[in-house]
Amino acid sequence: MAQVLKDEIREGIRKAALEEFSEKGYQSAAMRGIAKKAGVPAGLIYTYYKNKEALFDAVLSPVLYDWERVMASQDDGEPKASHTGNTVYGLSRAEEECLLNLFDHRQEFILLMDKSGGTRYGQEKDRMIRYIGEHLEKHRRDQTADELLVHIIANNFVDGLLQIMYHYKGKEWAVMMLHKLSKMYLSGIGL
Repeated sequence: MAQVLKDEIREGIRKAALEEFSEKGYQSAAMRGIAKKAGVPAGLIYTYYKNKEALFDAVLSPVLYDWERVMASQDDGEPKASHTGNTVYGLSRAEEECLLNLFDHRQEFILLMDKSGGTRYGQEKDRMIRYIGEHLEKHRRDQTADELLVHIIANNFVDGLLQIMYHYKGKEWAVMMLHKLSKMYLSGIGL
């Protein structure tokens, strides 16, 4: 029974940290504020997490991907129908599964992309854009598009994905929006 209580405390601290980091960003978030939100003494946090950085890592863990590996994944070439029956245009199974997971962890993804400055994750959005751009460059059929256009498309795709996260209206809606976003961008460069 004690283990269950410890898991509940750990999860309560993680949720409070997600809220604090989302409100204030990593730099301005304070362990005291996290402790207050979690309803625990500040010192207890250090029983579960070595420091603020380790807690931040735990908060972001559901959305930390090796973007290069996800983009490089190959499957049978057939888009997979999502749980809603929609197909996300032009994405491999690994890419689609990654993005569907991000919808389940929207707040963490927004934190990673927009509020992780001053941490080792501060360049994660740029890394994601770079890997998407490299993936598009490798697979595009329209050879007249220059590198800047491919970069613009990758950048706008990530910004579009973030807008879906910010304005989320449910998973079915998000999958439909992702499908439309993917189709618009990917068919535009001949994928």
